[in-house]
Amino acid sequence: MGQKISIPLFRAKKRLSHVNGKGHEPTELQKSVWFATGRAYSKTLMQDVEIRKYITNFAQRAGLVEVIIKRNVRKVEITIYVTRPGVIIGKGGSNINLLRTELSKKFPLPNDLKLNIEEFKDPFRSASVIAHDIEEALKRNVPYRRLIKTTLDKIRYSGVQGAKIQVKGRLNGAEIARKEEVTYGSIPRHTIDSNLDYASVHAKTAAGIIGIKVILNKGNKFTNYTY
Repeated sequence: MGQKISIPLFRAKKRLSHVNGKGHEPTELQKSVWFATGRAYSKTLMQDVEIRKYITNFAQRAGLVEVIIKRNVRKVEITIYVTRPGVIIGKGGSNINLLRTELSKKFPLPNDLKLNIEEFKDPFRSASVIAHDIEEALKRNVPYRRLIKTTLDKIRYSGVQGAKIQVKGRLNGAEIARKEEVTYGSIPRHTIDSNLDYASVHAKTAAGIIGIKVILNKGNKFTNYTY
């Protein structure tokens, strides 16, 4: 049996050293920036999980890339990276004001909660955006083989050094589940300094659940670093 390890967890120490967004992509930043001890740690951590889950459901149509939560003594700042900022901001800021109000009501957050919306210009450099786009396409019964090959061709032009797309389950409604994957370039999973972006989602189709995995190799610290 293969021994597998989470791609982001393997590089957790590297991510913890990146707090601000200067010179780094959002997928390389520390997701939560705060300090707590004792019971406050677990309580704050679970609150972060619920906040991210709520924002993900709210902003998925906007092409959500990452959610960064920063907490000070009496201030909370949430930065949301999306590929289509106009969708989450809304007309005259209506959607973003609604999101701020709902977050303050649902979670014990200060009323002066600061929400920052940042644009991520290239959607094909985000594994999360690519995985969710494939998920929506599979729900519409788009042929999976043509879908993943077309997506991989678009990823090639985004400047990444390698990519892998894998779909697994009852593809095209087949009785026996199988796996299909396409790859491009190199994906050094055992190199900690390699900048790998990973996403895994599930598409609930009429035939069953199809698992989708996307891995992007955005460069290496010592050879052709892309930051």
